[in-house]
Amino acid sequence: MDAQTRLKQIGMPRRNNELWTFFPVAKIPNAPNAEGDCHVAEAPRNDEQDSFDIEHETDFAALLPIAYNARPMQRDIADNASEMAMLKCNNDFGHTVLNIGKNAKASLEILDNKVAHEICAERFDIHVGENAQVHIFFANPADGVPLRFRHFRIVQEAGSKVFFSEIERGSGIKRTSLDAFLKGCSARLEIRSLNVLDSDDSVHHRITIRHEAPETESVQFARNLLNGKSNASYDGSVVVGADCSKVFSSQLVNTILLSEDSSVSVKPVLKIYHDDVECTHGNTCGELDSEQLFYLTSRGIPVEKARELLTRAFAKELFMPLEDSPAKKRLEQVVEGL
Repeated sequence: MDAQTRLKQIGMPRRNNELWTFFPVAKIPNAPNAEGDCHVAEAPRNDEQDSFDIEHETDFAALLPIAYNARPMQRDIADNASEMAMLKCNNDFGHTVLNIGKNAKASLEILDNKVAHEICAERFDIHVGENAQVHIFFANPADGVPLRFRHFRIVQEAGSKVFFSEIERGSGIKRTSLDAFLKGCSARLEIRSLNVLDSDDSVHHRITIRHEAPETESVQFARNLLNGKSNASYDGSVVVGADCSKVFSSQLVNTILLSEDSSVSVKPVLKIYHDDVECTHGNTCGELDSEQLFYLTSRGIPVEKARELLTRAFAKELFMPLEDSPAKKRLEQVVEGL
């Protein structure tokens, strides 16, 4: 089955689809017509389709880049190699396949396509070999794309570590979806997301982490700074298999509402089929701490400067636990400029 056929089968996203619960689905234009003015002329080959499990894919955003991108861009990082790379999509629809070898170390920064179009959709299929360590991150300036999808499918082997970090700023509507499969013992995934939104910006996350081996770990940590009429949502699911003992999983979403019209929606889902696990989730939402604000202003700091210091500290704390690396340095530079 090709991706275009599967796309037609599942149809356009609807609000009653749990994958799109909080997303403004009415803002999605109809998918490009493959027989008309589509962006790319041909669908992927059959062997490529099979490897991405198209027949069972249910997420519209995951299928869209494959259906309308001519051929995936593939990058292989050899066993024991160490590599830094920047990945950039040059078309409206992009599909990147990354194979990270055993014991390899990679730092991968994802850059935006600078050309503003009505809709952009990217998909990343990432296979991480045994004991490899990968940092995937993006912290792009606000762009002029009204609607952007990014979908990640990450498969991890034993002992691998993946750090996924992002900073999202307006404008427009953005959705990041991530399906992770922790297939090997002691695999670890950390997701850190910061949304700094204003006006009527809208950012949505749909995360599913499947623990398919014992002693695997996952961490989800998201922070939101919301001003104007902006909106953020975080829909995070964790599935722990029946044979997966000593799994650790945590999810925490912290939000500061900087205006009365901003809003946030959070939906944690835990599906646990083993009793020897530790799985937690938490969610906080409020305004800037009035006592901290008073403390700073009482020492002569103007109120706007005090608010700026507090919001920056809130954002910076998210990335402090990361090991020193080019990725961490880049993320902290962006935070300092907020």
